[in-house]
Amino acid sequence: MQSRAAIRYAKAMYDIANEESSVNEVYKDMTFINELNSSSPDFKNLLSNSQINYQDKKKAILSLTKSGNAITEKLIDLLIHNKRVTIIGDIAISFTQLYNKHNNIKEATVITASPINKELESDILSKINMSDAKSISLTNVVDPSIIGGFIIRYDGKEYNASVKQNLNNLKKELTN
Repeated sequence: MQSRAAIRYAKAMYDIANEESSVNEVYKDMTFINELNSSSPDFKNLLSNSQINYQDKKKAILSLTKSGNAITEKLIDLLIHNKRVTIIGDIAISFTQLYNKHNNIKEATVITASPINKELESDILSKINMSDAKSISLTNVVDPSIIGGFIIRYDGKEYNASVKQNLNNLKKELTN
């Protein structure tokens, strides 16, 4: 759950990017920051480390983003000035959600025990039928505790075909 501050920053950024016709470029930056924040402990450490001065944090973040967009740079400056750089990951998530909502892109999550490849990803997307969506954004979450199989969440629904769920169902049947 993103903080209200992160949601407000994301909305303001989206409005400014929309006015300057650079929503897609900012979206790429925010997607990349979101991926970094969720997959790299080093990036999280960079954001929260009080030993690293703010200008070095800014240089590091900007060197990682691909587009070098002025709006992204202004956001980082503002977050540094307000001492809120640690919420940039939440802002990226909120911005991505806004982008998807405005572009009629539905979000789906597939949870697997190991990462999926592009072939399996396209196979999963072909199975998901959301007629009211222009396209679907699929996120792969790796959770080894499900042992095998997969869990798909989309449009408020969940389909659980994990080995762990099947074992739990079997256990319930045997104890009844």
